[in-house]
Amino acid sequence: MKIGIAGNGKIVREMIGAAKTVAGISIEAICSRAQSKAKAEKIAQECNISKVYTDYQKMLSDSDIDFIYVAVSNNVHYQYTKQALEAGKNVICEKPFTVKASETEELIQIAKDKHLFLFEAITVIYAPNYQYIKDNLKEIGTLHYVHANYAQYSSRYDKYLNKEVTPAFSPESAGGALYDLNIYNLHFIVGIFGMPKNIIYRANLGFNGIDTSGTALLDYDGFTVVCSAAKDSESVSEIVFQGEKGYMRLEGATNECALIRVNKKGETEKIVSKERHNHRMINEFIAFEQMFKQQDYKTCYENLDHSMMVMKVLEQARENGNLEF
Repeated sequence: MKIGIAGNGKIVREMIGAAKTVAGISIEAICSRAQSKAKAEKIAQECNISKVYTDYQKMLSDSDIDFIYVAVSNNVHYQYTKQALEAGKNVICEKPFTVKASETEELIQIAKDKHLFLFEAITVIYAPNYQYIKDNLKEIGTLHYVHANYAQYSSRYDKYLNKEVTPAFSPESAGGALYDLNIYNLHFIVGIFGMPKNIIYRANLGFNGIDTSGTALLDYDGFTVVCSAAKDSESVSEIVFQGEKGYMRLEGATNECALIRVNKKGETEKIVSKERHNHRMINEFIAFEQMFKQQDYKTCYENLDHSMMVMKVLEQARENGNLEF
């Protein structure tokens, strides 16, 4: 996999660090806007990337690149991904895939028509601890309640309080707690339980209408899931699955999937961690490289079906919460 990066934000450095640990992946180029060229050049120099572009179309025409990693603002994920697919490039797109479910659906169809790989860079579904919970949840008996919480005081929130709006808190950029943090909870829950019967989203709205925090209620047969996320406050992040025979608790944020505690009636607590890597993004890039090397379109498209379902839930939550972007 020879990757060209679109974007130069914080996530890009994390991605480079993770991807470079995976045999078979090389970072060939980085592209940024002309006004951010110095920042891109610094990343390229520090990370040993040979090419810097300020023209996205030129990077798309680079024959040394077969994958584009899209790490720009949420509102232009669709545009950048579509252009890359139409140029014949495979794509890894950061979460959320798009703003609207119909946009994701269109991108998936283009990828299939052109026989290209299209991946959503979402750590959750590639995490071994997520898979452990999915495979072993029956141990705690009939499920009655699930609560997922991801609270992280944003490094940009103080600016927001001073009316300085960055993309993380901009409706125009499709920012906010639902699309930035709660999406991890939704991927986790939808990946295990599928499409909910009903979705309610209640948000705390800031001065410009963005959700600085909020809670989604997902109704399933026999139980309800509560998914909360906050960029305006801090607390314990975790998911707790409560069943008739006990409970499972995933410690930490759902994008990390760090440690599982299993407590069953009459038994000693069991601590489980199947994670073997020191960065949350390594698992997904190992999976991407393997699918590409093995030309495993079947798994790729199955994962796209999952992403499509999450986008539908995300869109319904956004509309229910009256978020206008």
